[in-house]
Amino acid sequence: MDTKSEKGKAPVSSAALPQVATAPTFLFGMERSGTTLLSMLIGAHPRVAVPLATTGMWLEFAERLQGRFNDLATRDDVIRLVDAILAHERVKLWDAELDRQVLLADLPLGDFGAIVARFHEAYARAKGKPYWANVDIATLDNMDVVNAWFEDARFLHIIRDGRDVALSHQTMPYGAGNIAECARAWVHRTATNTKMGHILGPSRYMTVRFEDLVLDTQTTLARICAFIGVSYEEQMLRYAEMVEDKIPRGRRWLWPAISCPPQQSKVGRWRRQMTRSQRIVFEGVANRALKDWGYEAYDEVPRSAAAYLLDLWYYLIQGGRLRRLRRRLGFKRESLLERQARKLGERTSWPTT
Repeated sequence: MDTKSEKGKAPVSSAALPQVATAPTFLFGMERSGTTLLSMLIGAHPRVAVPLATTGMWLEFAERLQGRFNDLATRDDVIRLVDAILAHERVKLWDAELDRQVLLADLPLGDFGAIVARFHEAYARAKGKPYWANVDIATLDNMDVVNAWFEDARFLHIIRDGRDVALSHQTMPYGAGNIAECARAWVHRTATNTKMGHILGPSRYMTVRFEDLVLDTQTTLARICAFIGVSYEEQMLRYAEMVEDKIPRGRRWLWPAISCPPQQSKVGRWRRQMTRSQRIVFEGVANRALKDWGYEAYDEVPRSAAAYLLDLWYYLIQGGRLRRLRRRLGFKRESLLERQARKLGERTSWPTT
């Protein structure tokens, strides 16, 4: 296969990159699964730096390498790409000043992975730390692409009970409010990713449950640290001290409890907030997958006329049809998180890219 037509390039050996203390770690999971909490906990480690999520930015640039950036064939191509990344809205939100000359120094041609590493290493140096990790939910569907950039990368996949994921999606401006759709996505995306992870093996791929991270934080963090290759530090539990600097005020409303210790009330919300019909619809798709991940589920999913009608409604509005119709008719319905933020007088913003 011609690697120049792929998203990025062939695998990048650690010898080709500036000196790093350990293999890079990529943190990810399905939206609303606890990726931000995970990144804050790890980023509070005194030796690991985790910048704010770029949400697909690196993959977007990788897809444009061949056309817009000439596969980084010349020094000018490399400079244009570095400048474009520096100007990107996501990187501008990072809580560190990045020196352009340092970023550009001795970068090899044709090596996108080296550029990804250089930005993260520059961020880590700005934080006085030797190691770095990346958090990006887009890695969930593109772990193979990231693996092509870094042959020694580690992948840390956070899993959350799909019913709680579905409920959390309903609070979001662009979440999948359709519970049946969310169930199908949760089953497919977690299963596909773990299959890729099994190929890499336990030294490079690890799953952690959101529930374990919240209910048994210290033990779970110790496991994560062993996987990354650092010792556990109690400073990780003080991640709230970084919120003011790391998460822009205009986006903090997306995670209302991020300044608090891990919230046990966020575990098993479906027991309190999900209707019986909603649960039946979700488990009609995901019952076996829930059990495989160790979650409580029906022994046998019951039949229900109300659940059947709800499932039919979800079928009719799948793909965001209802949202698009409202938009065409001029009706804008704020999400629950937006309404809560407005009530508290917080300015809300949503990235445009």
